[in-house]
Amino acid sequence: MLKVRHLNKSYKTTAALSDVSFELKEGIYGFLGPNGAGKSTLIHLITDNIRRDSGEILWNEKDIRVLDKEYRDILGYMPQYQGYYKGFTAKAFLLYMAQLKGMKKKEAVRRTEELLKILNLWEHRDKKAENFSGGMRQRLMLAQALLNDPKLLILDEPTAGVDPQERIRIRNYISTIAKGRII
Repeated sequence: MLKVRHLNKSYKTTAALSDVSFELKEGIYGFLGPNGAGKSTLIHLITDNIRRDSGEILWNEKDIRVLDKEYRDILGYMPQYQGYYKGFTAKAFLLYMAQLKGMKKKEAVRRTEELLKILNLWEHRDKKAENFSGGMRQRLMLAQALLNDPKLLILDEPTAGVDPQERIRIRNYISTIAKGRII
């Protein structure tokens, strides 16, 4: 379970989040709001990419800062803006990300191949990601978020730029993996 209690974050004199509290249990959730409402700030706080001013973010009743690596081991994150490494093929990128996540090589290879097939990138596995379409890059970033089979999966606009047919496939896949995790 993910609990957010009395979370506050300001940028200079502008309050991005003020006294935000909620609990998330197994299932799929969405944060909706206009531009500037604090959705991205909230995601960055939950992923521990920025520091909160005050409040708590708890995973199974333990502060995520205290959990540190243990928290990162259960976390999968797909940012809105794609960050891939130029010159890497899709397969090499995923294997590199698996290494950064501390995955064992055999499991990393198995999971990379599985996700490339699931996300319709298998035939492009040896092509450089810098030559991918925007939708293909989105699917590659989703694959990297799923590598470690996370219990907490944070997706920031996962189907942006993806064609309608792939969008449906991605949504259906996300629905099938929702059991036992928070998305």
